[in-house]
Amino acid sequence: MIKTLTTLLVTVLTAVACQSAGNTSARADIIIASDLPTSAFDSALPFEHAIDFAIRSRSTIEGYSVAYWPLDNSLGAQQSQLRGRGNVRRMIADPSVLGMVGPFSSFVGRIEIPEANRAHLAMISMTTTSSCLTLAIRVCQPTAAELRPTGTNNFFRLPAPDPAQGKAMAAYAATKLGLRRVAAFNEFGPEGAEYIKQFSDEFASKGGTVVYQQELDDSTSDFSAFFTQAKLRRADAVYAVANVRHNACKAAAQMTKSMPGAVFLGTDGISLDNECLPDLGSTPPAIWATSPTVDAIANPDPAVKDLVNAYLKAYPAASTADLFPNVTAYTFAAFDCARILIDAIGRAIKANGGKLPSRMQVVTALAQTKDFVGVTGTYSFDQNGDAVKPMMSIYTVRDGHWLNVPL
Repeated sequence: MIKTLTTLLVTVLTAVACQSAGNTSARADIIIASDLPTSAFDSALPFEHAIDFAIRSRSTIEGYSVAYWPLDNSLGAQQSQLRGRGNVRRMIADPSVLGMVGPFSSFVGRIEIPEANRAHLAMISMTTTSSCLTLAIRVCQPTAAELRPTGTNNFFRLPAPDPAQGKAMAAYAATKLGLRRVAAFNEFGPEGAEYIKQFSDEFASKGGTVVYQQELDDSTSDFSAFFTQAKLRRADAVYAVANVRHNACKAAAQMTKSMPGAVFLGTDGISLDNECLPDLGSTPPAIWATSPTVDAIANPDPAVKDLVNAYLKAYPAASTADLFPNVTAYTFAAFDCARILIDAIGRAIKANGGKLPSRMQVVTALAQTKDFVGVTGTYSFDQNGDAVKPMMSIYTVRDGHWLNVPL
């Protein structure tokens, strides 16, 4: 079922205004759970709020009461695979739990997905990006198939698998920046090579060429040899598959001297990372980088703005200076995950003649999601559980700050 954002906003505002601050203690016909490291990371708490915000907008699903059950997989100051697995087992043991939002990280997902798969428990994640969770890649251990012992898929996500950032960056570089000759270096190992392959294939389809590429150790601090080769091949830009910790932004500063006027392209290894900014030097190059997120706060759609404001009113702590950036990262992806799961459960009830569906029926309905209009995008899923049009943003640096730019 497709619902416009304006209709969704009216539903949310009316329902939230009529309910208390939470419904997690209620005994409901249907429970939607989540598994997040909320004790370990302050940044995970807004996700819980967003999921709760979405579920509070629906006192019932097709006449059945619904409640939210948030679980914490933190162990001390870290997220724990063991606690995550334990939490999923607790969900499975409660027959009212028909789906979960999560996992938060691919690291925990590798442990949770097989547990949930055996029980046909639907999972939908707003933050996991490892290719190994969904794609058949030889270097993955365990493989995506091994994570699904039943042979069927129960895991879905909104952000793209990491290497898809290469495709998005290539499309932007060719169509928006007018680039035609790019040199690339990789510090991410085998998965990084896939970023460059996707970049190269997409760039070629739009008339561009990767004129040179090189594998570099992630301890590299002097990039002059690479830039010499890039300049010899008349590259007008550099695509860096690297992160701040491994000197990606220092490489951008060195490029300014070695290749004046060249453009620097990056991944979420640098985008939105304020530690990158001083590394760029006093005369930084033109720089763009991808992020597998969507900034709902930057969305000009009035319905989205009203929804964001309603969320901030319901959870005023989210608008404080130290937490507000988390709202722009993945918070409303968590909201969309909960809404997509609610929609799938509703369709599964209808398909089951109005009776409560089995978990497998919810998984089937979730897989059949088609053009669901959310705050962060419009979603359908492929056979692997990946969004057909995943979340993706491009950021540039302006006046010493990261700035979201239209795709």
